[in-house]
Order: sequence, then structure tokens, then C-alpha cells
Amino acid sequence: MTTPRTARRVLIATALAASLTLPALQTAQALTPPPAVTAPSSSTPTVPGPTGYDEVDHLGTAAAKPGTAAPAPGGGSLGDSHIPGLLPDRVGAPAPTASATVRQAVAATTAAGVPCTLDGMTGLGPQQLADFLADPAVSPDGCLRAFLWTWGARYAATMDDAHVQAVADRITKLSATDDGTGRLYALWTFLHATVYFDFNHSEIDVTDAPTATALQRAIDAYQASPHAFDTTDTAAATLRELAITAGSTGLGRHNLGLVKKILAKFAPGTTVADSWVWGTTGLAALNIDYLGIANNDPAFTAAVAADADYRAAFRAFAGYGHLKGTANAWMARDAMAEYGRFGQIAALRDAVVADLGPLLTLTRATFGANSDPWIKLVGWANTYGVCAQYDVCADKIEAALFPNTYRYDNGAIEVHTALDKPTVDQMYYASKQVKTQFFRVLGTDVPLAGDVNSILHIHLYASRSDYEVYHPLLTGMNTNNGGIYIENGATFYTYQRRVPQDSTLTLEELFRHEYTHYLNGRWAVPGYFGNARWYANDLTTAMDEGTAEFFDGATRDQGILVRKSLVQKLAQDEAAGIPRLTVRQLIHASYDDTPAFHFYNYAGTFFEFLWQSHPSLLREMYGYQRADDPAGFDAWRTRVGADAALQTEYDAFLDAQIARVDSLYVPSTGFTPNGYLQYAYPAEVRAAFAKATSNTPDCVDNGDWDNKPMRFVCTGKITANLADPTNPDQVFKDMSGTVDYFILQRTKGVANNLDDMNCSFGPVEIWTNGKAGTSSYTCEGPLRR
Repeated sequence: MTTPRTARRVLIATALAASLTLPALQTAQALTPPPAVTAPSSSTPTVPGPTGYDEVDHLGTAAAKPGTAAPAPGGGSLGDSHIPGLLPDRVGAPAPTASATVRQAVAATTAAGVPCTLDGMTGLGPQQLADFLADPAVSPDGCLRAFLWTWGARYAATMDDAHVQAVADRITKLSATDDGTGRLYALWTFLHATVYFDFNHSEIDVTDAPTATALQRAIDAYQASPHAFDTTDTAAATLRELAITAGSTGLGRHNLGLVKKILAKFAPGTTVADSWVWGTTGLAALNIDYLGIANNDPAFTAAVAADADYRAAFRAFAGYGHLKGTANAWMARDAMAEYGRFGQIAALRDAVVADLGPLLTLTRATFGANSDPWIKLVGWANTYGVCAQYDVCADKIEAALFPNTYRYDNGAIEVHTALDKPTVDQMYYASKQVKTQFFRVLGTDVPLAGDVNSILHIHLYASRSDYEVYHPLLTGMNTNNGGIYIENGATFYTYQRRVPQDSTLTLEELFRHEYTHYLNGRWAVPGYFGNARWYANDLTTAMDEGTAEFFDGATRDQGILVRKSLVQKLAQDEAAGIPRLTVRQLIHASYDDTPAFHFYNYAGTFFEFLWQSHPSLLREMYGYQRADDPAGFDAWRTRVGADAALQTEYDAFLDAQIARVDSLYVPSTGFTPNGYLQYAYPAEVRAAFAKATSNTPDCVDNGDWDNKPMRFVCTGKITANLADPTNPDQVFKDMSGTVDYFILQRTKGVANNLDDMNCSFGPVEIWTNGKAGTSSYTCEGPLRR
């Protein structure tokens, strides 16, 4: 799901954007991956959190393309961009869900009587702020989390040079006597938040010499404190916040020694191999290297080139077999990714490239062929142009991963996968249900003028494990998501999933959601995803994700049903006492909103509500988009969000759905395989159609002799009795009901070709007497071939 799905979290693909944001991959115990159709791999997939891997990142243009450089950090822990919705204080874990956020909003007051709130913190002077953060009542995992990671204008006066220097100086003063109980954790967390916001907000700048010097003094002082490297979770969490700060602009070159000390905690004999918290600290240390090299910091790269021991600390992980099977096994993978990155430094390139052969041999011996540490080195071998001599070129690996290519609709859908055809056919038949319901709402099946995405390209990995290991190698992209949809070129990457281990959504649910993104891009919203005209300031965020969740529930002849998975999440929020989003809030939602992905469920159910009760509002919305009228669309949002009566109706709708959540819809599309279809010719379909409905259409085949199944397309006119011709909502409902009953239900069971037929209709021409209306219809289904 395009994702804060994405997730969907929007990726802005630049190296700089990776600064200070650490995605969530290595979060939990390793799982044994399911048998894959492809060559076995030894990756360490992880247990997703409550939002884990349900969302697909949605891109306008590919951040990286097959065959390009950058096999890392994409797909590893380090990420490759800023990811809205993944808060930096949740490094190594999914963004908080709504229920988690409520639990974390703990009220607290310091000894000086200052409340641990946004108002309390931002009203303090420099020394008062240091006192506040040093107070035991102020916890990064408690009250601070409720507000610290949401930017506000007042932070410009609280994260200025004076305040930051005061906090850094307080750390320097307290470090020598620190007792290891986490007294400095909140101070370091504040500095982490500051450098995080400094990257994207011009209102603050903590890179000046005096402030940078104060920060480095604090880093040095804390490193020298007696308990900084204790093996406790408290020490690890504090050191993590320090390390993130140490990787900020201008500081990394001074902290190679810090990186070496942290990596040494994972050497043979380690007691933290299964520590999740220490894993996040290792992640922060690795990220210092990534940021310094990827951001082309000349002082940093010079320091790395001059420090052989620093580079050796990364190389050593190639032989760290003791990490296999532990929670932090992933560190070997990412250490190899960073070792290969050393070759981006001109002075080191030849030596690093020459070392790839021995390292490929060592990682294969230590972790196995197709293990993720080995694959990271394979990626660099491809990047540096030496893959052929080791027989590890990406095109050969890709051919093994995707041995099957299935095409449908004269090549309009193209699927590359190792999965069998029945699995892919199910996705195809599901797409037909979504598409016809979409066309009904849209009122047309004509693409936007100038749209060139006539072919949808799908790359379907056999497992989550294969996706994590190979996707970064083939595309340079990151994998802390449920997949990636790239609108420019209409390319979708995802994988077969286990529920609930890999996701709470089935492959079909996720596919239906992403297919709707394709439909919206080709038929509804002009331009590409992310273009300013339609996507600036989250103008269409709620529409984009909400309609994808809504059309996910499309059926053949029962309209569009409310999905169980959507309402289950809302019911959980209700049970946790979390206030509902209002219509105004949900329709103006942002990918940056927290809790992460919370608005998806509300937006999806809201559009379902509109479809059931006010379909003309839904069609009006799409009308502004097809007319390329963002101002009209925005005015529609404002009007709908301010409608008190609509809010009352929506609340009642939610109450009703929550009350019947256990009986709601879970998409699972059935179909008759090609060889068992009754009819092979459109004339046969036409005769059966006419006999069942007393409506004789024109039927043709789609001319697709190369792919199975071929399709028939039947067109004609149909008339519906109208209960109220002056009410557009009722007219749409009457025509929908007429098509469903007089065509789809009457043909059901007549022939299995017709059982898999779906129908859309166009504008309704109301008779002069107002008693009825006529519309053209289009029905399509499979033909045996």
C-alpha cells in the first residue's frame, strides 16, 4: 500500500535525504523463510510490527533503476531517503500505531513544576531546557514522544544555537559522573531531534562552528564516561542517540573512533547479538559511514582513507558467523554494504574492488551462497563492473528470480515472477472487478489525454525473503515496505506474503490497492505522482490512499464492499479510546501524520460511505481531477470537510460497520481456469447473454491470440427505472442496481464465462418524462483458448 501505503511512505530519492532518518527493518527475531521457488537464500526477514509491510511506497519516478549503482543502502537498514511517517526516535521499529501513541502520551511534570508538554518545553530558556531534559520525569519513551518528533514553529526558538549549546554543555558536565541509569538519554534524544529537523527546516541551523564544537565536546565526554559502553539496554539507547547526533553535518569525520567502538560490541564473544536495542545502536554507527560517503563529505572521506583500522572493523563482519541466526545477523549484511561503499572514495577504489573476490569467497563460506551479506558484495561487484569474473551479474540473477512472464490483455498487464500462473491469474481476475467498479464511478473508460502508461509492469517476488535480499541488488531500492509502485513507467514490485508473519494483508488485498493507484494515475489524476500541481501540500493524499482502500473492496455484482481489515483497525482504535478522525481531518491527511497510516482506514471507509450514500460527491471529486482543476478539488475538500450533516452520517456509518466487523468482506477472487471455460467464441457468449437477460449486445473478442485467456467484450444499452430523476445519487444507485441485477445476476450460472464477467456503464440519459434513464454498458469476460 503506497506507503507512509508507504509508507505508503513517499520516497524522495536523493542521497542527502537519507540524513538522520533510520528505517525499520531489523526489528525483531529472525524467521525461517518459507521455501521459495527461486534459489534458496539466507536472508534474515523480520517480524513486521502492527503496520509492518502493509504499505507500498508510491513513487512518481524510480529512485533507482535495474542495472544502476547503489546496491546499498537500499534494502538494508540504512534506507536511501527521507521516509515520512517513520519517526527517527523509532529507529529500528515501525512507526507508532494509534494505540501505541495513546499509551505513550504519559503526563509528567519536572521537579521545577514544568509540564512535559510542547508548551512546557518551548517556553524555557537555554539552562532551563537543560534542567528540564535532565529531570527524571522527562522520558524519551514517555512524555517526550507525544510531541518531540512533530515539527512546530516554536522549535525555531528552542532548537537554536543557545539552547543546543546549553544541552550539549550539560552533557559534557554530567558525563564523568554518569551512573549508567539513563540520566542523559533525554538530553541526547533532544539533540538527535534537533539535527534531524535541522536537515529539513531552514529555521534552525546548528552547523555553525561554536555549536558543532559544543556537540563534539559532548560526544567525546560521554564516550569517555565509565558506563557509556555497558551492555545494558539503557546504555545502548543512549549511545544510539549520541551516534545519530555524531553523524550529522560536519561531525562524522571526528567520530570514526566511535564507530569502531560500537562495531566492536558485535565481535566474537559478544553478549549483545540478540539485543534489539544494541542493534539500533549498531545501525546508527553504520549510518555515520553511509552519510559521510553518500553526502560526499571530503573531510569524512579523507579520514576514512587514512584509517585502515576503521575499514577493517567493517571487513571483519564477513567472518562473523557467530551472528548467524541472531537478532542482529543483519549487521553483517550492512557492514558488507558499507565496506563496498569505501570504493566510492577514489583513493580506495582499486583496493576495495580487488578485495571483492576474497570477500565473496569468505561470506559464501561464512553465511552461504545467496546470503544477504554475500548479495551485498555481489551488488558492489555489479556496480564496479567486475561481476562477470565472479559469475554474479545481476541479469543472470534476475532471470533465475523471475523465470515466468505472464501477459494479459494483449500485453497491457505483464507479470514477471517465479509464482505459478493460477496465483497470478487470481490477481488478474481481481483487477477486473476493481477496474469495472472504478469506471462506473468515473463515468468513463477513456484514459487521460497524453497518458502513456498503457502497460502495467509487475515484478512479483516469490517471498518476502527474496524481496529483501535481491530487490536492492536489482534496483538499488530499499525494502522496508510492502513493495514499491512507480507511476512513471507503471511498474509495481511486491512479493508473495505469509499472513500474518509478513503482513496483515493478503497479496490480493495489497494488489487491489496498488492496482487502484495505477487506475488513478492513468484515468483520474493528471501528471505523475508527486508533481506539485496535484500533490503539493498533500492535496490528494487522502484521495489517493482512501480510494485505493475503497476500490480494494470491489466485487462482480455486489458493488464495492467494506473490507474487514479496514474496520478491524478502526475498531481496535475505538477500543483503545482513540478519538476518531473527523471528515475534515481525514480528507486533509498527510503522509507525515502520526500515528502512521492511521488515516488510511478512515479515508477508505469515508469513500465507501460516499459511494453508498452520496455517490455524486465521489463522482464530482473525480470530475475536478479529470478536468485538471486542483482549485475546484480543494474547494470540494473544504466544503465536504465542513458539512456537519455529512459528519453525523459518516459517524453513524462507522458505528454500523464496527458493530458488524466480523462479517465484513475479505477479498478472495475465484475464477474458472482457461481450459474449463465453456465458450471459446464471442458469438456463443452473445447468445447466452441475450437469452439470460433479454438484452442483445454486440460482442467481439479482444484479438489476444498470444495470451490465455482471450477476452470477450460485449456492449449495448440498458434502461433503469428511476425513483427520483432529480437526485444524482439515486440515479447512480438505480443504474448500478439495474446492471447488477438484470445483467450480472441473471447471467450468473448460465455459463462459467459469464460468471467471471464484469460490467461498467457510462453517463445516464434521463428520459424526458423522468421515469427512466438509459446508459451504455460494457461487459467483459474470458474466452477459452
